[in-house]
Amino acid sequence: MFGFQNITANNGWAMAVVGASIVFLGLVVLSFVISQVHKILKLWEQRDELLNRHKKQAQIEEAKPIKAPVPIQRHLPSVADLTSIYRPLVEQLNQPFDLLQLFEISNKMDLPHPHLSLKYLQQAGVLVPQGDGTFTWDNQKAN
Repeated sequence: MFGFQNITANNGWAMAVVGASIVFLGLVVLSFVISQVHKILKLWEQRDELLNRHKKQAQIEEAKPIKAPVPIQRHLPSVADLTSIYRPLVEQLNQPFDLLQLFEISNKMDLPHPHLSLKYLQQAGVLVPQGDGTFTWDNQKAN
């Protein structure tokens, strides 16, 4: 078999199209690279300037001090302040009262640190435990 029959039988037309496409694609890429050579050469000529500019920016960024937020020291109020805050709440409750009730009321009123405040009042002797899980308010120590 010779000629066009041989080319058709062995996929010669497809190989010719693929070969021509590869050559054409290569020429397109080559023409694009050649059209951009001036930009590449310009970057190459200005490489020192670009590197210095990058170093200066890095130095400027390093020189800026980092401003960290200053933590606010929040301390618990004194016993006198706590008693003035919690006295109206305790007056709403029947004596002796459950500490959980006082905690829930202080939580609803969004008072700061109810756990710590109630513990501090217990240590100061203002909240007196009755032994059965209830507490009373000592007015003498609260003043």
